Amino acid sequence: MDIQQFRAFREVARQRSFSGAAKELFLSQPAISRQVAALETEIGLPLFVRMGNNISLTDPGRRLLIYVDDILLKLDQAESVIRDLKDLESGTVIVAADNYLGKYFLPRFIGEFHRRYPTLQLHLITHPQESLVGLLANGQADLAFFCGEPKRNLPLTFEQLCTEELCFVAPGSLNLDIAGNIEKYAPFLFPPKSSSFGEDYELLLPVSIDRTNSLITIESLEGIRTLLNEGFGCSILPKNLIHWELEKGFLQSMPIGLECPVILTYPKDTRLAHPVLLFMGVIHKMLSI
Repeated sequence: MDIQQFRAFREVARQRSFSGAAKELFLSQPAISRQVAALETEIGLPLFVRMGNNISLTDPGRRLLIYVDDILLKLDQAESVIRDLKDLESGTVIVAADNYLGKYFLPRFIGEFHRRYPTLQLHLITHPQESLVGLLANGQADLAFFCGEPKRNLPLTFEQLCTEELCFVAPGSLNLDIAGNIEKYAPFLFPPKSSSFGEDYELLLPVSIDRTNSLITIESLEGIRTLLNEGFGCSILPKNLIHWELEKGFLQSMPIGLECPVILTYPKDTRLAHPVLLFMGVIHKMLSI
């Protein structure tokens, strides 16, 4: 008895057809017939009752199928374990993220991942949020991360990891008193539209503060943070972006009641490689602490 005979026998039992089993296993029908006949000869008992085009299992066939299913399941599991062990030696994870998460959110997880699994490779690529779905669909990325609400009609699995709190930010040297009087901290530095965490905050701004009339445009969050540290202007930024400046008193913040979800996504019904699962595990563990 060998594995190929078991696979042929199980598939004929499933399909109730030698031709159907041959098609499913990408073999010729005579090859399937020979494998089943060899198995019956070795066992010394008929496994199928053949009546014209109708095929059914004999009692010995039904009993054998229980053990064959178990053997092939364990074999598949063993092969999966071997693949995972090989992946641990030379596996690669490709992560795509929007510009904000790629620069300010993911690096700490990548560092911990490398510390735990130094032989695995990880490539981080940053793209605008609208490009991430295409990267997953084309197999150019294993996972994607973005800020904002996901489009549920896509063939993807979405998981909310956490939220990014947005807050009103001003230099630490100013007297930040009431949230409603933003004009006194002017000029307002609008975050770039490509910053990923949406533009809902603009609804909270006074009518007098409008992006189209802004005299100063800074197309990077880093640039806005630098200006704020220099004592210039005010803005609305993710709190995690400026946590160090807040601790040191260089900047001060005020909550505005807005949070942006951080989403992890990957293709549905796809077996993720073991290194990819390990990276996801690192993120989940660090966020749970």
